[in-house]
Amino acid sequence: MNNLDLHEPKRQATLGVAIIFFQNLRRAINFVLAVVVVNLGRDFSVLGMGYQGWGVIMAIFFLIYSYLQYLKFYFYVSGDNFIIEKGILKQEKITVPFARIQSVNTKQNLLQRILNLVGLKIDTAGSVAQEINIPALSKEYAASLREFLMQRRYELKEDEESSEEETEKELPLKYREPLLRLSLADLLRVGLTQNHLRSGLLLFAIVNGYIWQFEDYLIKPFEPFFKETANALLTKWVILLPMAFLVFLVISILSSLIVSILRYYDFRFYLGKEGLDIESGLLNRNSFNVPYEKIQYFFWESNPLRKILGYRTLKVKQAGTQGVNDRKLIGIPGLKARALLKVIQTHYPNRKSSKYSYYSPHRILFIQRSLFLGLLPALIIGAIFYYEQMAWLFYVPLPLFVLMVAFLSYRYWKSISLRVNADYLEIRRGYVFPKRILIPNYKLQNLGLKQSLIQKYRGISSFQFHTAAGTVRMPHLATEASRELYDYLAYCIESNKDKWM
Repeated sequence: MNNLDLHEPKRQATLGVAIIFFQNLRRAINFVLAVVVVNLGRDFSVLGMGYQGWGVIMAIFFLIYSYLQYLKFYFYVSGDNFIIEKGILKQEKITVPFARIQSVNTKQNLLQRILNLVGLKIDTAGSVAQEINIPALSKEYAASLREFLMQRRYELKEDEESSEEETEKELPLKYREPLLRLSLADLLRVGLTQNHLRSGLLLFAIVNGYIWQFEDYLIKPFEPFFKETANALLTKWVILLPMAFLVFLVISILSSLIVSILRYYDFRFYLGKEGLDIESGLLNRNSFNVPYEKIQYFFWESNPLRKILGYRTLKVKQAGTQGVNDRKLIGIPGLKARALLKVIQTHYPNRKSSKYSYYSPHRILFIQRSLFLGLLPALIIGAIFYYEQMAWLFYVPLPLFVLMVAFLSYRYWKSISLRVNADYLEIRRGYVFPKRILIPNYKLQNLGLKQSLIQKYRGISSFQFHTAAGTVRMPHLATEASRELYDYLAYCIESNKDKWM
């Protein structure tokens, strides 16, 4: 039993002043770099002072302001509510009913780790904005506060539901040994099997954004060199292009490895009675808890490299508005088949309790993909070659391209299936990048059927499964089968007494 007394207002740890100060200072530096430096350049001067003088004044101002913010930040308990009061010029009072708390997570950035402090984030039901944040608590106090909040939340839930099963639940509970713990070798494998193209393009976009934002300082000094070497570089593009691609590939792989190590260092995954617990991070150490009732569905996926190593990535879709849900998507990388099966069986023990019915998409899906991704692009490119009077050698790859797209479209079409029983539905799709989605029927909030003119002519329709975590689609089912499935799932949803949250 947690005996933490929060009836009197409490402040954060004293060193929290440093955390608040550096948060304010970082915002100020970003503003100065993005607005003042870009527009006024190096020769900025106001009242005879340049960047150095004003920097000292702003640092002193933010130190005083941060201390006042620290003094004006309180949290306490009143009745069945957790209350936070903050603000200097504009005072704000945030009231969080315990019953609406969904999860309480901890986060440590590099500065917090140096100062041995922890940030606490409270996620509430239906919150559209960022989670409620207490940025600076000692580790011990943060752990006690998290336990207190979750305990009060479950006590209220037990009172509302009056259920013996809920009353007997002990909270919090976490297995001593994590179900999954990633070693450095695992991290390297996970990094090497990431989407390197996405990593490279993301890094390129970030670097390019900074270069153009500060082009006066980063590009202009090299303009004479670029002008002198431009013609020489253009004449050697045949050599430079493969080299540039190779450099891009190497940087992309290194970027994937670095991001994987920073994000998943000392990754630990627990299954507890209150939900899933995840801890990870090198510079920023994060701890997430996902209550079971907030989980809408699981999906797991792989790619060619991870299939060879036997790894899957499990992702947890949580309830929330669509605008924030993608940011709350939790991924568990590096799961072997046995660990994945244990997670699925723990959370969905009855998924094989009744017989499944199977559904497959119409072959028009294969025809559409072959046409729009293969034949039409080949015809357009062929027309361009004909107009430019290109040699016949340029046409040779086009039939091979069409055949390759047709083969991949056929395999993709054959990979898609839907199976449904009284409690669950499962969608499988993907040949090169296989993916499986498992949704309990009682988590479905709405069902939908959509028909285009072509689908109506062919007697097919697309099925839509709406959940609190977004919409999942099954394309090109026979209309008669879709209507039967619609009626069956509607009956399953209405007859099931389980709550979606």
